[in-house]
Amino acid sequence: MKFIRQVLLAISIGGIVATVLRTRGKSPEAPSQGGWREVTPQR
Repeated sequence: MKFIRQVLLAISIGGIVATVLRTRGKSPEAPSQGGWREVTPQR
């Protein structure tokens, strides 16, 4: 039973860390530079 509790604790801590890292890097605005460019046909 103790092992199961430790596994669940480790999984939940990992999920919290992943969520914090994922949301910390996001900005609410769209990037003004970079991204996709329109393809110009080659002649």
